[in-house]
Amino acid sequence: MFLINHRLRRSHDKLQDLLLRARLKVKPYYTYSVNNPKWLFMFLFSRFQVIRSHIQIFYPKAFIEDCSESIFEELDVETVVQALQKDGLYLGIQLPPTIIEEIVAFTMRKPCYANLNPQLMFHIDSKELWQEEYSSFFIVSDYVDPERHCYAIEKITQDPKLLKIAATYFNAKPVFTGSRLWWSFATNANFQERLNFAQELFHYDPIDYRSLKFFFYLTEVDVSTGPHVCVRGSHKNKKITHQLTFFIGRSDHDISQYYQQKDILTICGNIGFGFAEDPFCFHKGTPPQQRDRLMLQIEYCLNNYHF
Repeated sequence: MFLINHRLRRSHDKLQDLLLRARLKVKPYYTYSVNNPKWLFMFLFSRFQVIRSHIQIFYPKAFIEDCSESIFEELDVETVVQALQKDGLYLGIQLPPTIIEEIVAFTMRKPCYANLNPQLMFHIDSKELWQEEYSSFFIVSDYVDPERHCYAIEKITQDPKLLKIAATYFNAKPVFTGSRLWWSFATNANFQERLNFAQELFHYDPIDYRSLKFFFYLTEVDVSTGPHVCVRGSHKNKKITHQLTFFIGRSDHDISQYYQQKDILTICGNIGFGFAEDPFCFHKGTPPQQRDRLMLQIEYCLNNYHF
């Protein structure tokens, strides 16, 4: 009887999670499809490796030879591209101190908005006061169009080495599709609340046929301060059931059943530590437990669907 009740509870919990994920996804997916039918075609077919491997023949090539102005002086383009092709991941891109200082100063100077809601604007140095003002606790906060308002971030987005890495990896001209600068806060939010912000569940991002993201930690990140987790090699190696599904999110148990533990990487690093990732790798954000985390993301794709 205990075993039967336990299984019933597990089935009920899974159903609840499924309904929650459906509620979070159906509306935006419908909106994207109506606004741009090309997005729907991409969303359905980009998850298949054979399509992603050959789609570049329909796109113009890019030729970026002069990387002398790059801020990443020690970064070797070929080494990064080889790692991305093999693992979908490259660790060890370091931001210069002057760039870090300028971005951190920007975050102190400009307001951000909480929980993906532009109505909840506040300054980071008075977060607790604004939580009381809005009668809400903050899980994440974002800065508006950071590449447009922070010269250091704009410089990163146009860096010739990052562009060359993307162009070589895509074998086509990369399109800059946006940056994100955001805080993840140490809170007591539950599982359901964190699902809204890509925390807790492993997932991959069908945002285009080919895409590449560069991430940079702007606070020190260890296992207790919200490290990014990535499954090395999963940009190519996926179960067919992980591809033929409306719900991309997977639990830790699902991932550990299929991938080796040595390939499930918890990525920690000092301030300025960066990495390149193919977002078709399974990955997830983990919630900070002790200190807040500040992170920058730069994204390149083949197409910009203007969402």
